[in-house]
Amino acid sequence: MKRSTVILLVIFLGLVGLMVYLNRKEPTPAEEEIETATTEPVEFLISESDGLPASIDIQDRDGNRVVIARNEDGFWVLEMPIEADADQGSAQAAASQLTSLRILSAVEVAPVDVGLEQPSYTLSVKLTDGTQKTVRIGDLTPTGSGYYANVGEDEKVLILSKVGLDALITLLDSPPYLEEISTETP
Repeated sequence: MKRSTVILLVIFLGLVGLMVYLNRKEPTPAEEEIETATTEPVEFLISESDGLPASIDIQDRDGNRVVIARNEDGFWVLEMPIEADADQGSAQAAASQLTSLRILSAVEVAPVDVGLEQPSYTLSVKLTDGTQKTVRIGDLTPTGSGYYANVGEDEKVLILSKVGLDALITLLDSPPYLEEISTETP
């Protein structure tokens, strides 16, 4: 090999080594914080150990209310606003949404300051093991990522996922009727 080729090869390898060294950097504090945030365990409102939803009751502050429950055969039925068979897919989607409803964080704020004194919505869930969870849902957070909420009689304020709760709140506007319900007088 020619001496000039060897020199070029050594320079090339030196530049590659320098480039690798310069691209290896320590993570910034913001990157470390992101890594830490993604490794924290995700907490859900209803865990698998709690059981599965057997009934879902959601009500807004104006008194609009929808109740769906499993009957003795295990099928979802609509109990309120009218008694009717429920669309199984929509009702099961609501139940699944409950089991994947994420608690984003807990915050130290007075319940009255975030709309929990007169909640916008009240969600009651009866589980297959017989226990019941009642969630008072208050204001939307300033970032719009969640709702302030209390579970049961606990005064601790949680932030629950907006996406998850919005899917449940839509039950008030669109109850899971099996068939189209006509409101016209025959």
